[in-house]
Amino acid sequence: MKMRRWKPVVFYVSLALVLLVSFFGKKLIGDNHYEITLAAVLLFFSILNWILETVSIAVTSLTLVALVPLSGIMSFSDAIAGSFGNSIFAFFLGVLLLSFAFKHTNLGRLISDIIFKIFGRQPKRVVLGIMLTGALLAMWVTEVAAAAIVFPIALSIWDKAKERDDYAAIGKAVMLGVAWGCAFGGVATPIATGANLIAVNYLETYCGIKITFGHWMMIGIPICFSLILAGWWILTLPLKSTVELGTDSEAIEFGRKERKLSVIFAVAILGWIFGDKIGLGSHQVAIISAIALFLPGIEVIDWKTGITNISWNSIFLISAGVLIGDVLYSSGLAEKMANIFFVPSLLENGILIRDIYIVISVSILKILFSSNTVSGVVLVPIMLSVAAANSLSPWGLVAPCIFSSALSLIVVSSSPVNVIPYSSKAFSPKDMALYGIVMTIMTALIIGGWLTVFGVN
Repeated sequence: MKMRRWKPVVFYVSLALVLLVSFFGKKLIGDNHYEITLAAVLLFFSILNWILETVSIAVTSLTLVALVPLSGIMSFSDAIAGSFGNSIFAFFLGVLLLSFAFKHTNLGRLISDIIFKIFGRQPKRVVLGIMLTGALLAMWVTEVAAAAIVFPIALSIWDKAKERDDYAAIGKAVMLGVAWGCAFGGVATPIATGANLIAVNYLETYCGIKITFGHWMMIGIPICFSLILAGWWILTLPLKSTVELGTDSEAIEFGRKERKLSVIFAVAILGWIFGDKIGLGSHQVAIISAIALFLPGIEVIDWKTGITNISWNSIFLISAGVLIGDVLYSSGLAEKMANIFFVPSLLENGILIRDIYIVISVSILKILFSSNTVSGVVLVPIMLSVAAANSLSPWGLVAPCIFSSALSLIVVSSSPVNVIPYSSKAFSPKDMALYGIVMTIMTALIIGGWLTVFGVN
């Protein structure tokens, strides 16, 4: 209740600060430092209100779009074009509609059931099955949607262990497996998280570097499955019993909608991987696939249901995130922040040392930023500035940054992917932190190792 009363105060005070600097900043601090100061205030306003949710995330994002033109950094039309006019808007809208179609039909549960049949019902194998299911889904339908699909299945499986002595241990491993599996899947493709999309967009916009779907997957998939194996080993260490869990006799129907969605989904995957060869970009594939869900004779979901059930907060956050990143980069603030957060000498000591240093740094900073997308918004422009200032490869610095920013392993509130399984009460924030710290160290070694193997420098 107290926090609820303070939220309007925080919002209006932070808004007043932006307006004060916008209208009187040049007189108070001079022309030389005006743009950087205002960019810092805009960043502070955005992160503070996104994290505390003083108002809806969408409202904060729209307010940001309205405030940026006051800075003089860009016009209002440029701010609109740089946020909602960016092709990333249509891309993420299409992905979220596909994600909702998975939740609205049985296709996600059918995929999960197949994996469980492959791996069996022994506790350790169940955890592996859940992690793989979450990862495979998160590669294509966003990690949050994957967690929403896998969670009820994991919950029903855990329920079968009520009479067992290792009930609590199984629950902890299974539910952390939901969070970790979906998070690990988030590094495998560029569409799995908003941060990935932002990174690809920034690299192409500011550096002229185009990271194709296939190029990302060539690196992302080995990292993803290495993380799964390491995470599975960590989570299942306490599980000693090999006695199988009970099975669920409920049949899952592969009906008309599931068949149609599976075709659309398969075509979308092919389009994302090979579309550039026929002139189709990933953004076009996403929106075309989403449109197909509503076409006459197909109608996997109806328009009203789909458009009202997707997360518009996420879409507005993505769009505003691209805009604030532009402000950070063009104002020079990203370069200033880079000098504070990253020591250039540690970035020049070989690929492995550099990548481990970046992954550990990003993992710590993510505790502050509290959101995968916000982390991408803030950290990717910083890495681009570090690269420019030190004549380093932009992709070489962005790759370890963005692969690790998709992973929220320590703090429950850092990602909805954690919050969904946490709602089962199978693990505590302390459990997640303890397991997460160990996994973060493993993550640094795995990401650094694979980027070294692929020569991403």
